[in-house]
Amino acid sequence: MKRKEITGTIAKVGAATFALNGSMTLLNQKTGEALDIDMPSTLAIIRGTLAWVDTLLEEDAKPEPSAVKHMQKLLTYVGSSIAYDISSDEEE
Repeated sequence: MKRKEITGTIAKVGAATFALNGSMTLLNQKTGEALDIDMPSTLAIIRGTLAWVDTLLEEDAKPEPSAVKHMQKLLTYVGSSIAYDISSDEEE
């Protein structure tokens, strides 16, 4: 994929996740353990991760000298996405 296609896909997927609701159950095939997942929260994490990846593309995907800085940026974007979802829930 070209950079332009990737950023377009990120924008399309990010926007589409706002329209999805509900929950799902993930099943561990080895242990049989089930885990219920809240879709809005999970998709907020995905949107934050996509926003972070988008910034990497804007910065020409240059490697960060510190893994801690990478993680800090990722957590900032994911946290912002979750906070945005929480604040929009309170407005409704």
